[in-house]
Amino acid sequence: MQLAMLFDQDTFVETSAYTKRAITDFYTTESANEFEGVITGYGAIDGKLCFAFCEDATRMNGVIDERHAKKIADLYDLAMKSGAPVIGIFNSNGTDIFAGTAGLAAYGRIMSSVAKASGAVPQIAYVGGKCIGLAASIAAMFDIIIKEKNASLYVNSPAFTGKENAQDAIVAYTAEAPSCAGYIRSLISFLPDNNTRGIAVNECADNLNRKLGDLDFAGEALSAISVITDNGLFYELSHDYEPAASTVLATVGGVKCGIIATSYSKDEGRLTVSVAKKLTRFIRFCNAYSLPIVTLVDSCGVIFEKENENPYLSSELGSLAYAYATASVPKVTVIIGHAIGASFVLLGSKALGADLVYATNKSEIGALTAECGVAFAWNEHITADKSRDEFVSEWKETVSSPAVAAASGEIDDIISVNELRARICSALLMLTAKGSVKESCRKVLPL
Repeated sequence: MQLAMLFDQDTFVETSAYTKRAITDFYTTESANEFEGVITGYGAIDGKLCFAFCEDATRMNGVIDERHAKKIADLYDLAMKSGAPVIGIFNSNGTDIFAGTAGLAAYGRIMSSVAKASGAVPQIAYVGGKCIGLAASIAAMFDIIIKEKNASLYVNSPAFTGKENAQDAIVAYTAEAPSCAGYIRSLISFLPDNNTRGIAVNECADNLNRKLGDLDFAGEALSAISVITDNGLFYELSHDYEPAASTVLATVGGVKCGIIATSYSKDEGRLTVSVAKKLTRFIRFCNAYSLPIVTLVDSCGVIFEKENENPYLSSELGSLAYAYATASVPKVTVIIGHAIGASFVLLGSKALGADLVYATNKSEIGALTAECGVAFAWNEHITADKSRDEFVSEWKETVSSPAVAAASGEIDDIISVNELRARICSALLMLTAKGSVKESCRKVLPL
């Protein structure tokens, strides 16, 4: 049923269709002639070649054994040779305890196949039933995880931990089965077949120079994203996980890209361990599949935890910086609100390799917010003749104004919200040729 919803009608072709349990395993089942609990094959999704494996809980309870793993490994070999995406549909009760180490090794063989394909072809995990224990770890290795509303995704059972949906942080989208299938089909249509395709540029169905007027995004990332994307269309990943930062796939000016945007209305758009992990994973995905990265910044820096500092915060912030700095795809950043402290550096700054950085004329950029800056540096100058609010306004007009940041060379231009889409479109189209010209190796002869 799940395969039928995913693939174009009458295109799915099964591989290794007659594989059955090994004779040495018969003592663990009442049915000696059961077919393996996984279906593998290929077909077309929106006309594009795709490969898929679907664990079938009605056959062997979807038990994972060595032949189950071999079918999946063989499928991956075909997918890698063809350079086509892989969809894994998870619905298994785990391994056969009587299979011993052979059953456990089966997990490792599947993990090996997924790891070798990582960054080469897009991989989408679809949790359509049970995905527990090591199977959950396999799903986590995929690029994008989709989960049916009533499916189970966990390493340790909630019956023991008392915590439901503990692994939902890694899920990009959750819905009923038909919606999940539709979402996956949309992603397959959007994504390149593999990592060799290069930047995708299509004819733009929207006005490249569409003006936005004097919009106020009210600190909402999705409001800003919706007005810069072509016809307001985009695919959001992990909407419910760390909403202070949004990650979406969209087309802007006909260029397929990934967009990162922080929401000032949610915790002032501050960076946390979880936000950093979310953004790092997304940047690496975009870089692997030649998707330019657009970053919309409205953040007051790093989260401040009163009780104690998270021991992984520095590490995850470092990983975020590393992801931006090493991403070779075009990177365009626009400060649409606040870029305070670490957020100015970490969210796609020129220092970390952004090709172009813009700031709106009403943005606030600096080491501290104006309120904190006044309290720290000018507090003693507040009098009855000049109030704190006046000093805050002065700070914004001088110390943390976009003009000061532009004077340092860290901002390429100061723009209005009205021209936000047009400038991003122009930048992306200009940068699509990035990396196509190699430096000359010709030696210049001395005169």
